Amino acid sequence: MSLKIRMLEFGSRSVVRLGGPLVSAHLLVDDAGLTLIDSGLWGVGNELLRVVAALGRRPEELRNIILTHGHLDHAGGSAAIQEWSGGARVWIHATDRDHVLQHVRYQGITRLCGVLEKAGTWLGHYRAPEIGGELIDGQVLPFWGGLRVWHLPGHTPGHCALVSEANGLVFSGDLFASYAWSVHAPPRFLSRDTKRVKVSLRLLAEREPQAVLPSHYDWMDPALHAERLHQLCYTPGGAGVT
Repeated sequence: MSLKIRMLEFGSRSVVRLGGPLVSAHLLVDDAGLTLIDSGLWGVGNELLRVVAALGRRPEELRNIILTHGHLDHAGGSAAIQEWSGGARVWIHATDRDHVLQHVRYQGITRLCGVLEKAGTWLGHYRAPEIGGELIDGQVLPFWGGLRVWHLPGHTPGHCALVSEANGLVFSGDLFASYAWSVHAPPRFLSRDTKRVKVSLRLLAEREPQAVLPSHYDWMDPALHAERLHQLCYTPGGAGVT
């Protein structure tokens, strides 16, 4: 079976979607190397190996794995990918290290999230990666023409978006999910601080991004998701962040 590569091109740079509609990771490709935003669940690593080979690149060209946050569906495959890449550096905001290490003590309704995480770690034989890089609000990482870190907490304490200033594209993580049948903020049981989620959504919307790729979405159309974000935040009955 031939491998279908879902790719957007930005001149000499491109972004490849990995995973599926439930949760996606993104491989950033340019002449300088490969950068992975989120590592998805355990199956993404195998898909990533096939994609890297199909692109005519080498596993060791993957030098950095940037986690928008530490939930299992974003960090689950990172240890295995780190190994076969020969030691790619894993980046995470300092306040989400406990998520990656599975040391979070969930409270209230978020205990359901904890149950799901524990089940996922068992089913996928989760191993925490070695964390070698710290995401700091406002810093520009020198990958893919420059990726600026926006710390937008609430879903988790260290949740971050990544902004490609050279290409005008925002990787928004789990600030919102974008599907034709439902555009929504993350459910309460998945977010550590729902009030901060609304604040972070407003901060992102106020910046008026023209191209957005969430982690949970249907079509690989950044302009569509930017418009859906605007509608979510500013339409009556939306996220209520106006």
